[in-house]
Amino acid sequence: MGEAADEAEARLMIVRQQGRASVAWSVRAERYRWTVVLDEGKTSHGWADSEAEGWAYVKEAVYRPYRGTNYRRPRGLWTLPPE
Repeated sequence: MGEAADEAEARLMIVRQQGRASVAWSVRAERYRWTVVLDEGKTSHGWADSEAEGWAYVKEAVYRPYRGTNYRRPRGLWTLPPE
């Protein structure tokens, strides 16, 4: 197995070798279609203009922390008092 520069590259390399990620040309759409199947059974997919851009989306999807969670601040807590 090859060596990766950082953890994100290593994860991408593992997913690519296991066949759980792909970037393929779609003749019908004339764009690249990227797809990732993660350990939890969740899939991510989308379109890209180039193969390199598709692999960048795959890398982002593989390395995305805390999939399915939304971190939002409560609204309206830090406002100025009325004058």
